[in-house]
Amino acid sequence: EVLRGGIVAFPTDTIYGLGCSLFDTDAVEMLAQIKHRARSHAFISLIPEPLQAWGLADEVSPVAERLIDRYWPGPLSLIFRASPLVPVRVLGSAGTIALRCPRDTLCQRILERIGGPVVSSSANLSGEPPAESAAEVVAIFGNQLDLVLDGGPRHARPPTTLVDVSGERPRLLRRGTLDVCVELGSFDDETRGATGA
Repeated sequence: EVLRGGIVAFPTDTIYGLGCSLFDTDAVEMLAQIKHRARSHAFISLIPEPLQAWGLADEVSPVAERLIDRYWPGPLSLIFRASPLVPVRVLGSAGTIALRCPRDTLCQRILERIGGPVVSSSANLSGEPPAESAAEVVAIFGNQLDLVLDGGPRHARPPTTLVDVSGERPRLLRRGTLDVCVELGSFDDETRGATGA
């Protein structure tokens, strides 16, 4: 369905997500409309293998490479300066793209079948709690989705760790299940308004 412009609900390693092809701008726009999401909010993109980051990011810094080698696949989201291949609708306000290579087996299989990056967002209406099961996804979105994949319940797991590696100095934007401070070296900790080592 994703390859034909569809929007699919599926389990990730943290919650249920909604997804569509990164390169299908109509589907990305539809995803934003279904969620009642403001245009100013950027999406994350899930990739089936770490190597795809090099095609979607303008540059992968040594720090980003260390994080990828150590934590992908896993619950770490990284923000890069986007390559020219990335559609404008998916970009953050600073021309960035957020990427994650998830660990969840079913999610990995879905991404491998698609073969390319999938724009993803939590399965909820903007500002509401995310769905924790396929049944909740259906209750929220009804027939607005092309496919709902049931991977069992996903109960309130901690969010992914979020690091911006798009500039000269990494920025820790959200603390999650992973402690990446050692790999970051010198960084800005925006979770506390402090500066790291």
